[in-house]
Amino acid sequence: MKNFSIGVITDSFRIPFKEAVKKAAEVGAEGVQIYAVRGEFCPEALDASARREALKLLKDNGLTVSALCGDLGCGFLNPETNPANIEKSKRIIDLALDMETNIVTTHIGTVPSDPNCKEYKILQEACNELAEYANKNNAYFAIETGPETSAVLKAFL
Repeated sequence: MKNFSIGVITDSFRIPFKEAVKKAAEVGAEGVQIYAVRGEFCPEALDASARREALKLLKDNGLTVSALCGDLGCGFLNPETNPANIEKSKRIIDLALDMETNIVTTHIGTVPSDPNCKEYKILQEACNELAEYANKNNAYFAIETGPETSAVLKAFL
């Protein structure tokens, strides 16, 4: 049986990022998932130098980044906000790659059961654009969801 690494979400410690990295190493984690939407660890807050510094801090503490959490808190069902949210998500994918991970997770909103409704198409277009961007950059746009049935999710994917 394969051994699995133990990881933590740095925000779970509810302390600044640098302290959270040290705490993660202290508790024996091997990897971390980092919330990357707002605050001190978001694309807008980290220039190239700060990204290199953050990656060095992680490595110096023996940690890898398993994924970035890019949950915007609103999903992708609103055509008015989707352009900005999609662009923000692309910047989070770029940040993930700078952190030497290729996975970004996010809640997309509940997938409607009717594939012919407009919300289904809106959600699918947004997810397709992000999946294509991630794929082009050898990354993964991983959706988090759950309220819909497995059959609805399978059909959506």
